[in-house]
Amino acid sequence: MQSPCLCVQDWRQSIPGDSVVALIESRAREIGFAAIHRRSMEFQITQFSDTASYNRALSQCLALEPACVLVSRSARGTELLRLLEQAFGGSSCRLTFLERRHFDETEGQALLEEASVAGLQHADFAEKFVAAAAFTALWHFVEASADVRLQGSAVKVTFRAASQTMAIDASSARLLELVRGLRDPSKSLLGLFSCRTAGGSQLLRQSLLQPSVQLKEIQARQAAVEVFLRQEPLFFQTQQLLPALGDMEVLLARLTGEPSRQGSHGSEWCKVTVRTALRLRNVLAALPLLADVLKSAPEEGLLAEARQLLSHRRFTELRKELERVLDSNDGSTGAVGLGRSRGSLAHCALMCAVKANASALLDVARQTWSESMQAIQQAHRALAVQYPELQLRLEFAEKRGWFLSHAAHGVTPSEFFHTSLKGTSGSRLASTTKELNSENFKLRQAEAEILKRTVEVLAGLIQELRSEAPLLHRASQAVSVLDLLAAFAGYALSSSCVRPEISDSLEAPMAIKEGRHPLLDRSRASEHGGHLHRRASKDRLGDFEPVDFFLDGTCHFQTITGQAQLVILAHAGSFVPAGYASFRLVTSLFTRMGTSDSIEANASSFLVEMKEASHILKNITSQSLVLVDELGRGTAHADGLAICKAVCERLMDLKVYTFFATHFFEICWMSAKLQGFRSMHLQRLLEGEKTARFCVQHVTSMKALWEKAEESYGLRAAEELLPAALLRRGREMQAQSSSRLQGQGEPGWAWVQRAGSSCGALARQLLALARGSLAPGAPHQQKERM
Repeated sequence: MQSPCLCVQDWRQSIPGDSVVALIESRAREIGFAAIHRRSMEFQITQFSDTASYNRALSQCLALEPACVLVSRSARGTELLRLLEQAFGGSSCRLTFLERRHFDETEGQALLEEASVAGLQHADFAEKFVAAAAFTALWHFVEASADVRLQGSAVKVTFRAASQTMAIDASSARLLELVRGLRDPSKSLLGLFSCRTAGGSQLLRQSLLQPSVQLKEIQARQAAVEVFLRQEPLFFQTQQLLPALGDMEVLLARLTGEPSRQGSHGSEWCKVTVRTALRLRNVLAALPLLADVLKSAPEEGLLAEARQLLSHRRFTELRKELERVLDSNDGSTGAVGLGRSRGSLAHCALMCAVKANASALLDVARQTWSESMQAIQQAHRALAVQYPELQLRLEFAEKRGWFLSHAAHGVTPSEFFHTSLKGTSGSRLASTTKELNSENFKLRQAEAEILKRTVEVLAGLIQELRSEAPLLHRASQAVSVLDLLAAFAGYALSSSCVRPEISDSLEAPMAIKEGRHPLLDRSRASEHGGHLHRRASKDRLGDFEPVDFFLDGTCHFQTITGQAQLVILAHAGSFVPAGYASFRLVTSLFTRMGTSDSIEANASSFLVEMKEASHILKNITSQSLVLVDELGRGTAHADGLAICKAVCERLMDLKVYTFFATHFFEICWMSAKLQGFRSMHLQRLLEGEKTARFCVQHVTSMKALWEKAEESYGLRAAEELLPAALLRRGREMQAQSSSRLQGQGEPGWAWVQRAGSSCGALARQLLALARGSLAPGAPHQQKERM
């Protein structure tokens, strides 16, 4: 009978990346999606209906940054495949084609029934047949590429409906710097938080790229973060215990499979099996400690649920079963297990992992190993006495075995051979002798037998742990959630944040008071020794005052870039850097930013702008949030202005919450004829200072807007960068252009001022009538009042 081993194949040797995705489309445009995280061996599946642009499918794929996407050969020539090839054209991800028979929904449903599935009821398996088909193909790919046989009872599968998360396309995630900074990859929204477990880091990344739109889940996370902020001792004690559980997901992943062929992986797999058992013992010991810390938390909420789960008596029973077999004298200290240490201590601990008298054959092999170790130590002592000037040390390397480390100065003895430099300093050499080589050979023979017999002793325990895999996976998920909440609390403590209000009403406002850009806020803090300044955030041009924004049913369009990062943080369950914040649920977020062209697609910057604008207009809904930056600047002024106006009017008609940044002042004048439009302006403060300061102001009248247009903000912003002579010439040319545009006559605002407020009101109503948004009798009533 084959002894159970663990799934430890390092896929990065063949396919670099964090995940693998399988994708299939039904005739009704139902998308089946399955993914596996290669570190945790956790499967994720979902099924959803998509639009003709496949926005949801592409967002799901790009959010995971997969190393490989599995598709059916029958998908060749389809629009979905064309879009996938276009999306991954410049990346290291590759498309792999499988035969259609591998996407077997019947087999997939059988595999789901055997596995531990979270988020999907057993009765719903048949309805998710497209997702089950993708799951089957991914399952077989994993088994073939890693040369393992997955154990269904130990596999974790999570189902999450696509409608439960915010749709953020890859371009928006890149421009908003969610997980990677544009200038510095480490300076991103992800870098604001510090997680202490692998599962928490993965959950944080997923929460930023695919924030939840489930109101109860968001509010539950916020409430738990608030508990940590109120009870700081609870927060710090939780943070101290989390590192002991840092690799729990990885350890459970090694329970998911065993070698597909007996003896195909030899001693390496046996070593990992022993290390996993040793480290799981420490993890099981830490779970009740974390549960005891959470006793001071409220009786309801995520912390209470975690406490109840982590205090399960089965964890104590499993730990006692492991301690009954494993030797407690393993050389470890504190909460760090022996498998975490390296060198000779860790190697010797593997040989002595199981207690004596557990197996007669194991005891015989250990005796042989001990005799060879004594012979090596005696040879080292003899050589150290013979050559004291060489400062001999006995050291161990996994590939080389035991060898002699000695000083590089002087003459190397003739009995030393295979001499090489040790390290990069050049001060030490590594050598061996015939006696050491002979004893190393005996050790390897004895060690292989020890590992084989040790795994046989642990076989029953491994099977018992696999039978409890669903419970262990739930505990691992609870630890990941605790780590995420602690990271959110740590950020809130260091950044002066508030808990945002969240509403699922379509008429709910989106209000931010004294909002600060998270990344600029942290950059400002690092320049002042970690102390965060609440009053301003710094960009490369100067300081920005905290900004106020407000959107609701009566004002849903603002002409300036909004605080999209705050919206994402709020949906992830985090507090936000502001004086006050209130948001409605946003199901999809779209951006049109940047000026880069696409050489691969043979597209200019203007054509890229038009493609992105078209993508937004095709996929937005009433619950979307749109951010547009400088649309139309890639072409002539008149054409860009016309396109910009048309897009603005379309967004206004759909009543989508929109932040629109533009240098076209003519766009701001649309507030005179369109309801729900608010003009904001970037104002420079503190004239004459070396460091400029900026604030965002609401422009309340057309006269004030005209005055803003005459301020020549572009020339003022260039004062710190261009020579004075060029600036003077620029002002002269600007004055000449303004004169020509005004026809050498009176100022453009004068006719509006003379017309009076009544004529202005009539003009606005006539414009609204022309657009079909006003009753035909309203202008006549205004005329009678005049």
